[in-house]
Amino acid sequence: MKILTIIFAALLSASTLCAQETFTVPQLTPEQETEVLYNHVYAYFAAGLSMAKEKGVSPEAYGKYIGEQFQVFWDPEAGFPFFVNQIMFILQGVNPYCEMKIVEQNEKMIRFTMSNMNKLFKQGPAYGITYNEFLACSDGLLKTVANHMKTNFSYKDTDGLYEVTLTAK
Repeated sequence: MKILTIIFAALLSASTLCAQETFTVPQLTPEQETEVLYNHVYAYFAAGLSMAKEKGVSPEAYGKYIGEQFQVFWDPEAGFPFFVNQIMFILQGVNPYCEMKIVEQNEKMIRFTMSNMNKLFKQGPAYGITYNEFLACSDGLLKTVANHMKTNFSYKDTDGLYEVTLTAK
């Protein structure tokens, strides 16, 4: 009986070891990495905004709060060209599905457009926020950082065509 129990235990152990799934490290393409990062940026932004709304904080006020937190990473002495280049870089990275075009520029002003800014919201709210709430929060954030960088920020949106104007103060 002991031998039968030992054989049964050995067979059970062997079958359990053989049945375990082997895992491998995923190998992401650059496009997949971009997709993951893009979705995380929106998800974290939206989760914070959703929580702010639950606490009675407006999208604009929450955006301003984020902007105030980000100010420590921006040196106003770096100047207008630095700020413009950084903001364009960040906005392009936040939405890899857009096409960015410079519409007008001079040494004190730049106007550019970004298409497909509403891509995530075409089916309605995403992550618990609407496109208009997303824009309002972004406006609060970008105005706050721009002001810190001695720049005026404004935008307008027409069906997902997001037009940004930055003007040095």
